Amino acid sequence: MNTNIKLMVVMSKMNRAFLSNLSKNLESHGISSSAYTMLAHLNDVGRSKTQKLGEVSMITSGTITHVINKLIKAGYVFKVQDPSDKRVFWVEITQEGRDYFLSIHDKHMVYLDQLLSDFTETEKTDFIETIKYFGKKIDAKKE
Repeated sequence: MNTNIKLMVVMSKMNRAFLSNLSKNLESHGISSSAYTMLAHLNDVGRSKTQKLGEVSMITSGTITHVINKLIKAGYVFKVQDPSDKRVFWVEITQEGRDYFLSIHDKHMVYLDQLLSDFTETEKTDFIETIKYFGKKIDAKKE
């Protein structure tokens, strides 16, 4: 098999296995990976445009609305229309949302530590740098 094909297959399988494990753990705590990522971002910045939440969660615009509406219904976030641009909506985290996120985040970090416990810090750092290098080279081909 061609090396490029092997790389494609191995990267796909690794990504699927990693994200699947993370999603299952989050779902065991009653939250989707998209909602977790949105709450993580909002916990860091306080408020964000809906479009940015879609970018950080890597989900489609239709799914963004669905996830945000579920978070609103749960009382974890609220949405505010921008007074200067009526087309723009801001999503803000509530204290209840922050508390909920932090309670899950601590458990999720323990799980992530266990999941990656077979790798040294050097191996993880080297892998990160390699992936970043590949990403930059591949992105440069688009231009």
